[in-house]
Amino acid sequence: MKKIIGIGNALVDVLARISSDKVLSDLNLPKGSTQFTSTEQQKEVERTLASLDTTASAGGSASNAMKAASMLGMETAFIGKTGDDKMGAAFKAALEEHQVKPFLITMQGYPTGIASTFITPDGQRTFADNLGASALLSHTDFSADLLDSYDTLYVEGYLVQNHDLISTVLRWAKEKDMTTCLDLASYNVVSSERSFFSQLIEQYVDIVFANEEESTALTGLSAEASAREMEKICKIAVVKMGSRGACAYTQGKIYSAPGVHVSNVTDTTGAGDSFSGGFLYAYSKGEDIASCLQTGNTVAAEMIQHIGATLSKDIWQDIRRGLQF
Repeated sequence: MKKIIGIGNALVDVLARISSDKVLSDLNLPKGSTQFTSTEQQKEVERTLASLDTTASAGGSASNAMKAASMLGMETAFIGKTGDDKMGAAFKAALEEHQVKPFLITMQGYPTGIASTFITPDGQRTFADNLGASALLSHTDFSADLLDSYDTLYVEGYLVQNHDLISTVLRWAKEKDMTTCLDLASYNVVSSERSFFSQLIEQYVDIVFANEEESTALTGLSAEASAREMEKICKIAVVKMGSRGACAYTQGKIYSAPGVHVSNVTDTTGAGDSFSGGFLYAYSKGEDIASCLQTGNTVAAEMIQHIGATLSKDIWQDIRRGLQF
């Protein structure tokens, strides 16, 4: 069985359901985006959250993907940095509960990162992230040897705030002949770092994951056209299209899989990450690209029916039982 290691921001999601987009407007948060907050902005976000009912769960893009792949049956690990606090301990416990091996660097004097997550009635999520200790993760915190036991590296695009980190880790992985995967994070992040992402993909990346907005931010094209364009500089380009499913372009051929019908979308937090975990689990089993896409769709469809990026063990068991491989 192939093994995968992810690297990303170690964040705890603090989730709040809001009745309208007005809260987002008041906080100057574009709907569906991920914004990185300053200290003053974070105080305003926290004041707003104090007036709302909230729940907390371990999040972060790469860790969500690793949890999904693990719960499907893949051996996974995660590299990140937390504070020496209760949130950091809770994050580690969540990884261990999902059988993800934690490689966590603990930092004194900085809090564990928080992803304040506002969920509108249509299930769309908008993030206000205060990265805390996770923003200080560096390739000097660990060595390339940490990758030796793994076949695949999964990198979240939110690490783009540290060009040295993301470039170095991907270079290490390519030197070890690992399969390298990059998720493009959020459309506004891609827009601000378009040239760096393009260079990164061309030099180091085998599999790119993006949703429609992210792929358009990178290429200026629609979903399928974006997949074709991205595949020119990587091995497999995957574009997630929400209720319409997903498509991928590889070796000159387009693949697609329809979305799984869901009658009630509760929260899209973690759906794209879980899609990636499902896709990579199927890919590790040697499934064809269409089957990998469908597995990702199946996992994402289940995720959006629940608050947060966590599913019960019983639900994961049902998902595994329904797979045809």
